[in-house]
Amino acid sequence: MPHPALPEVHTLVSLLRWRAQHQGDEPAYTFLADGFDDTQTWTWADVDRRARAIGAWLQAHEGRGERAMLMFEEGLDYLAGLYGCMYAAALACPCHPPDPNRLHRTLPRLQEIARDASIRFVLTSGAIRRGARGHLDESPALSGAEWVAVEEIDDSWAERWEDPGLGGEDLAYLQYTSGSTSTPKGVMVSHHNLLHQLTDFDLGYDHDEESVIVSWLPATHDLGLVYGRFMPMFAGCRCVFLSAASFMRRPISWMRAMSVWKGTHSPSPNFGFDVAARKVTDEEAAQLDLSHVKVLLNGAEAIRRGSEERFIERYAAGDLPPQAVTHAMGMSEATAKIMTEPIGRFPAKFLAVDAKEYEANRVSLRAFGDDGAFEVASNGTTHMDTRCVIADPDTLEDLGEDRVGELWVSGSTVAQGYWNNPDATASTFEARLATGEGPFLRTGDLAFIHEGEIYLTGRLKDLIIIRGQNHHPQDIEWSLQSAHVALRPNCAAAFSVKSDDDLEELILVTEIYRHKVEDPEVVFGAIRSAIAENHALMARAIVLIAPRALPKTSSGKIQRSRTRQRFLDGDLEVLHRWDRPAGGAIDPEPSTEQLVDSLRPLSPRRRLRKLVKTIQDLTARILGLHADDIEEDRPLQELGLDSVTAVEMVESVGRLLGASIPGTVLFDHPTIEDLSCYLLDEVVDFDAPTAPAAAPAAPSVGAEPSDVAGMTDDEVAAALLAELEDL
Repeated sequence: MPHPALPEVHTLVSLLRWRAQHQGDEPAYTFLADGFDDTQTWTWADVDRRARAIGAWLQAHEGRGERAMLMFEEGLDYLAGLYGCMYAAALACPCHPPDPNRLHRTLPRLQEIARDASIRFVLTSGAIRRGARGHLDESPALSGAEWVAVEEIDDSWAERWEDPGLGGEDLAYLQYTSGSTSTPKGVMVSHHNLLHQLTDFDLGYDHDEESVIVSWLPATHDLGLVYGRFMPMFAGCRCVFLSAASFMRRPISWMRAMSVWKGTHSPSPNFGFDVAARKVTDEEAAQLDLSHVKVLLNGAEAIRRGSEERFIERYAAGDLPPQAVTHAMGMSEATAKIMTEPIGRFPAKFLAVDAKEYEANRVSLRAFGDDGAFEVASNGTTHMDTRCVIADPDTLEDLGEDRVGELWVSGSTVAQGYWNNPDATASTFEARLATGEGPFLRTGDLAFIHEGEIYLTGRLKDLIIIRGQNHHPQDIEWSLQSAHVALRPNCAAAFSVKSDDDLEELILVTEIYRHKVEDPEVVFGAIRSAIAENHALMARAIVLIAPRALPKTSSGKIQRSRTRQRFLDGDLEVLHRWDRPAGGAIDPEPSTEQLVDSLRPLSPRRRLRKLVKTIQDLTARILGLHADDIEEDRPLQELGLDSVTAVEMVESVGRLLGASIPGTVLFDHPTIEDLSCYLLDEVVDFDAPTAPAAAPAAPSVGAEPSDVAGMTDDEVAAALLAELEDL
């Protein structure tokens, strides 16, 4: 029986209420807690009931107009908290909970958001409340807020809820985004913004009530929230979602969810396509049924043709329609989406552009593969009242087609500005062309229009996007200058280049005081450590150059684009250079049987030391460092393991031990020593039969021959003493 047509609604509150009344018993949100089979499902009536309960609690505590920080792990309670705020006319501020292993990086952002928004409530879970409260004594904005574990709000509160009478121009939530100084700014998103955006997103995407939208993007991400969570409610279809951690731990989980749940639509940044293609076997892909997939939306970062081609080729075994992959572009300041490529077009549209002409802000097409050409993806066109112009950021002239400039946007999708920040609102949301036409949203993206379609080519402010994470070069350069006394302040450039695998990698170029460099390797180590600890990044190359050799403008501003080009051309005045070995061999030796069997006869202490050394060697190969530089008691992420590389490392250790180890294990066991202790206590089964190929181990005291090889007499003596102490 067909559903009744959706009437005109003006807020997400009235939309959700209508779904609960007309489709109340139908499944709305299904969360895959482990990314695979551990499912939790709420119907539309369930969502509405929990939203009314939380909304009524907030109303009883005078929450209307107050700001509430949402601090949840991924799951259904996050949605209950978000909708509950809307039901109470409170302003939700979605945030990631603080990482206890990286409080120096994650807590300051939360503190700044709490201060900027004058947070009154923190809606969270009991577990996060218990874990986080002890770290907040130095943050008056957070410690002074009322912390509420939403699972403690009983459903009976729902009967006390009163409709707040919201209209389309009322704000729905604040989407905080970081600026170039790392100061978060709260984008004010109205209900009208959202409903206009969802109507826009629906055009040409072939949604219906039988659709299933699958997402692994976090609900704190604008695309993950608006398309991944709100679009199912708008279309009246089912949402199936998993956490980003589940996807990173087992990348097959994304396409498996599409197969098992008959997913039709799903968003992902480019690196998700890349990881999903590289981390699946032919056998796994062949077991999937992806024939029903309509749209796989590639957006949120630079789009790479090679990534898409690998993805389509790999999942062809699961009957993935190749035309399902399509492009989009948006940003928080425009609610989520600005433009989309038409679906069903295969192949997706790319152009090859002459690099030298591009540097002069002109578009000249070349053949794919030509020297001096680079590829850019079409992001399609705008819809409804959204309008884009390509503006000269200096002269404010509308450049028209085939000229490179800054992308400016106007229309109902553009948000209301930044919370409590009129200066930033004026500079970003109120731009006008030289003719006086406007206002426009300045995106900060470089782009051009060719034959009516819009192509993004980079960032006006040199934003670095690695593994789907945004990094501002100013922040990286700031961390760099204090890493070692030999580095000249304000004389470093951070930028990214593409690897042979079509991935973005970080390059660092910095001036040095020559007389302060006794050993370049010490300087390189200090830089690697600072960038890893502060930004969780690995550099692909570090280049030390002479004073006054870094390209700058006449006013002293760093010319990152010019530095990047000189790096690629080999035209920098290099004093010392370090390069991380390409490929990062992560297929470890010895085999599973050899490692486990070599550990079996050892004492607990010797087992631990041997496993620590094995993981140190493996990590060193991945990072391109010497094993002696890998400290066993230092968090691995501070060495520069990003999320993808960390998962790869854990997978490699698991293969060594013949066990499946979740990639998230590093959250609880962040150092090599902690990880090794956990693996020996909880993972390795030393009571299992010895591998047939292994010779029976004779009981012995002291180092085994394999351990003694290459050791000095003092090292052998120390090993014997350690063994005797264990006995």
